[in-house]
Amino acid sequence: MGTHISRITRADPERSLSRRRSLPAEDRSRISYGKLGWAVGESFERFRRLVESSPDGIFVSLANQIVFANPAAVRLAGASAPERLLGQKTIDLFDPESREHVADCLSRLESGQSAAVDARLARPDGIDVELCGNSFEYDGQRAIQIILRDITERKRAEAALRDSEERLTLAFAGAQEGVWDWNLETGGVVYSPRWKSMLGYAGDEIEPTIEAWERLLHPDDKPRADELNQSVVVGGGQTYEGEFRLRHKDGHFIHVLSRGFPVRREPGGPVARIVGIHLDITERKRAEAALRESEERLTLAFAGAQEGVWDWNLETGGVVYSPRWKTMLGYADDEIEPTIGAWERLLHPDDKPRADELNQSVVHGGGQTYEGEFRLRHKDGHFIRVLSRGFPVRREPGGPVVRIVGTHFDLTERQRVEAERARTDLLGRLVFAQEDERRRIAREMHDQFGEHLTALDLGIGALKDACRDRPELQAPLGSLDAVAKRLDRDVDHLVWALRPTALDDLGLRAALTNYVQDWSRRAGIAAELHTSGLLDHRLATEVETTLYRIAQEALTNIAKHAKARNVDVILERRHDSVLLIVEDDGTGFDPGHAGRAERGGFGLLGMQERAALVGASLQIESEVGRGTTIFVRMAAAPGKVTDHG
Repeated sequence: MGTHISRITRADPERSLSRRRSLPAEDRSRISYGKLGWAVGESFERFRRLVESSPDGIFVSLANQIVFANPAAVRLAGASAPERLLGQKTIDLFDPESREHVADCLSRLESGQSAAVDARLARPDGIDVELCGNSFEYDGQRAIQIILRDITERKRAEAALRDSEERLTLAFAGAQEGVWDWNLETGGVVYSPRWKSMLGYAGDEIEPTIEAWERLLHPDDKPRADELNQSVVVGGGQTYEGEFRLRHKDGHFIHVLSRGFPVRREPGGPVARIVGIHLDITERKRAEAALRESEERLTLAFAGAQEGVWDWNLETGGVVYSPRWKTMLGYADDEIEPTIGAWERLLHPDDKPRADELNQSVVHGGGQTYEGEFRLRHKDGHFIRVLSRGFPVRREPGGPVVRIVGTHFDLTERQRVEAERARTDLLGRLVFAQEDERRRIAREMHDQFGEHLTALDLGIGALKDACRDRPELQAPLGSLDAVAKRLDRDVDHLVWALRPTALDDLGLRAALTNYVQDWSRRAGIAAELHTSGLLDHRLATEVETTLYRIAQEALTNIAKHAKARNVDVILERRHDSVLLIVEDDGTGFDPGHAGRAERGGFGLLGMQERAALVGASLQIESEVGRGTTIFVRMAAAPGKVTDHG
C-alpha cells in the first residue's frame, strides 16, 4: 500500500482532480484516497521514510476503513502485503473481545479527544498492542492516524509479575510473615499490614520510618542490630539475618526472626535498600525454653536419682551412653564406645539369654516397656547389679521399633540399704524381744523368789523366837538370817538389773533417778540427774527402754574406763524432741581410735545401734584429758501421751 499511496500523492493535484471526476464512481473513490497525499503535499515525502521505518504500526483510517499502513503495521496485522489491508474495516483488525473498547477509543479520537487503549489483534498468536493516535481533517471528513505499539512482551512480563506477586503474597500470608522495605537513602521504611498486625498495631499506627523500628526494638538488642546493619551496609554482607525482640502494643515483647536482602543500584555499589521479612518466632522461643526447662528437669531428676541414660538406635546399632551411665561402671566418658557391642561385652554371660529374650519381646513381640535386672562388669573387675528400664520408639503407631531409650539404676546401693534395713529390723526385734524376756524373767523372779524369800525370812524369825532360850543356836541362826537378807538384796538387785520395775510402772524419769543414785553409791562417783519436761507425759515404751539402756551403758563405761570424779545426766523433753546427755570429767579418748574392747558391753557402737532402732541420733564428743559427752536426740510428737498399761 505504501507504494500505491506514494504514486498517487506524487501526481499533479489539479490533474488528479479532473481525472477523478471523469472516472466511474468506484475509481473516483480510489482517487479520493489519493487526495490525502495531495493534502500532505511535499511534507509526506519528507516523512515517508520515517513513517515506513517506524517500529510502531501506523494506520490511517478514513470512514472506518484502512487507507494506509506502514510496514510495521502490516507485520502487526499478520498480512502478507499492504494491499491485503486496504479497504478493510478498521475494527476488524482487532480481537472480538477488544472491539468494544477499540470502537470507543476510535470514536473519541475522531471527535478530537485524546485516548488510548490496550487491545489484542485478531490473529492466531494474539498480539497485544497499545492503541493511540489523533484525528485530522481530510476532504471534509475526519481521518484518524492510529499508532499501534506491540506490548505483548510487556503484557507477559506484567502477567508474570502479577503471578509472582500473587505467589509471594500467598506465601507470606501462609507463612504469616511481615514484609519490610528499608530505603537507606531516605530512611523511609515500608511496613506491610502483616508486619504491623504482628505487633498489635493497625495500618496507620506505625509511621514509615526507621525510627519506628528503633523505638520498638528491645534496648538490649540494639547493639546486635547495629552490628548486623553495619556488616551488610558497610561490610558487604550478602544477607541480613538476626533474631530480635520487638515491643507489642500491649507492652510485652515478641521474638522475631528478621531476614533481608541488600539491594544495590549497580554491582559493587553501595546498598540502597534492604528488603526483608519478619517471622514471629515467639512460640518457637517458648517451646525452646520449655524444652530447655524440661531437659534441665530431666537432667536434674536423673542426677538426683543417680540414673544413667542410654539411647539405642536399632537401625544403626549405635548407642548413646550418658556420662553417669559410664561412671556407674567406673569408666571415663571416652572409655566406652557408642555401640551395642560395649553393653554386650560388659554384660555378665549368665544374663545374656535373659537380655536377648527381653530385647525380642520388645522389638518383635510388641512389648510396651523394657525392664530387667542385669549384672554389668565394673572397670575394676567386680559386677554390679543394675535395673534397666526402657521405652520403645516407633516412627508410626504399629510400626517397627527403631529406638529404645531408657535408664540404668545401680541396685548395688539399694541392695546394701535393703540388707542394712533387714539387719536393723532383725536387731530391733532381737533387742526388744530381749527386753520383753528380761521383763518376764524379772517379774517371775520378783514374784516367785520374793514369795519364797519372804517365807524364809518369816521362818527364820519364828525359829529365832522359838530358840530364844538356847544361846548355842543364836549364832547359827544369826548367820542364817544374814544370808537370807543378803540373798533377798541380791535377788532385788538382779531383778533391778534385768528390768527395773520403776521403768514400767513409773516411767523413764523415775527409773533413771533410782539408777543414777544407786550407780553413784556403788561406783563412788558423784552423779546428778537433771530432768525437764517429763512430768506430764510419758514416752513410748521402746523409747523409754532405749534411752534407759543407753544411759545405763554410758554410766557403766564411765565406771570402768573414765576415772571421772563427776557425772551429769540430763534428760529433757522439748516441744518436738527428746534429749539425753551423759557428761563426765574423766580421761576422755579419741573417738576415732577407741576399740570395741575398751568400751565394754555393747560399747559405743551398741549405743548407736540402739539409738537408730527408735530413730534417734547419737553423737559422741570426747578428747583425751577433757572428758566425754554423749548426745542422744530424737524427734517426738508434741504432747503425745503413750499408753503404758
